[in-house]
Amino acid sequence: GPDIRVAASLGLRPDTRRLLVGHMGCYAALPGLGSVSDYVLARGRAAVLLCAELTSLHLQPPTTDPQQVVTHALFGDAAVAVVVRPGDSVPDDAPVAPAPGAAGPPLEVVDLASHTDAGTGEHMTWRITDLGFRMGLAPEVPDVLAKHVRPVVEDLLARNGVALRDPVGWAVHPGGPRILDTVRDELGLPESALASSRAVLNDYGNCSSATVLLVLDHLRRRGGLVPGAHAVALAFGPGLTLWAALLRVPGG
Repeated sequence: GPDIRVAASLGLRPDTRRLLVGHMGCYAALPGLGSVSDYVLARGRAAVLLCAELTSLHLQPPTTDPQQVVTHALFGDAAVAVVVRPGDSVPDDAPVAPAPGAAGPPLEVVDLASHTDAGTGEHMTWRITDLGFRMGLAPEVPDVLAKHVRPVVEDLLARNGVALRDPVGWAVHPGGPRILDTVRDELGLPESALASSRAVLNDYGNCSSATVLLVLDHLRRRGGLVPGAHAVALAFGPGLTLWAALLRVPGG
């Protein structure tokens, strides 16, 4: 599998522990981040989360199906890796409040939440056909997110003593322009809160699970994440499933 090839190309030790998970879709980075964080907390040593997506492999032959045209115009390829360390092992020289464009401060994983609306599973599909995988993306997806995004986010924040107005950073998976508009409107966010999400969508497209990590990287490089500040990451995918992560800049 690709995990074996990656490990070999990086010269990792033969006893490196790996876990390959596939076909979770656009939200996979956040449950992956939660699982990696749990491992780091339990074992007391660093681990790596790698999200690699090659959606262009599934480009179908020329079609008059507008759903397929829109889907493949929207999606792109990307690979992003995140190193997760135990809280007491963050390097002393890690940037805390770097200038815009620098790598940005480290982020603590505070808590995660998820919600699946199983009755809407047909709105986002991934089917095997004689010509390869075929993606399906219904126009009703933003409407489903509109029902659930605010309750999920408010519950996640409230149980950690954070108000909806408090996070200074928002990393919203840019599944498409309408999805970003829906999240903005339902959470009452200013348009500026989605600047990183829209920049990534413009530059790279929807790169499935890797996208929210690209947005987090862009957000960190923009500056403004001061010690003690909170950030929220949101990702959506098949199910329909919504995942949210509460993050925090160490210190403050």
